[in-house]
Amino acid sequence: MPAAAPAVDAEVLLRIRERLPARSWEAITMAELADASGLSRMTLYRRGITKDELLVQFSARMADEYRDALFGPLTAPGPAGERLRAALEAICDVNERYLRLLDALAGSLEPVYHEDGEPGQPVLTRAVFTDALRRLLEDGARDGSVAAEPSAETATLLLNAVDHTYRHMRVGHRWPADVARRRVVALAVDGVLR
Repeated sequence: MPAAAPAVDAEVLLRIRERLPARSWEAITMAELADASGLSRMTLYRRGITKDELLVQFSARMADEYRDALFGPLTAPGPAGERLRAALEAICDVNERYLRLLDALAGSLEPVYHEDGEPGQPVLTRAVFTDALRRLLEDGARDGSVAAEPSAETATLLLNAVDHTYRHMRVGHRWPADVARRRVVALAVDGVLR
């Protein structure tokens, strides 16, 4: 019979989530995780709590929070469109609580895509990746086919919505390239067309 996974106290997970160093997960040490947890490294070791185990526990907790956050919009009265908006906003709220962890796990591509920016200020995707999209949005605004604001911000949003989602559907969900491309692009384009 396999050994049961070590249970990580919810308060410990919360402390780690809130105090996680702002670096990649690979670079974060067990000593830093122990410090963030408020426990000693030896206590984590004795409890069998490793970085991999913490990821398992965070994953389970995040799944619970998604389920709880979506229950209200799913069961609320009213038009589905309004409930869908509430559900997507709830998903954003859950992601907000896990931003530091998600960033630690996936921030390695930032230097490739992101403009340099001031700490704490919004950052755009580098123009080399977004200029063509911005120009197409401007053309669409002129001919009336695009409803979205033709700005660098919209181009950044559009590129990231397609780029990250496509990659995730191909790698994480193993969707065939043609299916992922068709579905992701349709969803993004439907969001900007008039």
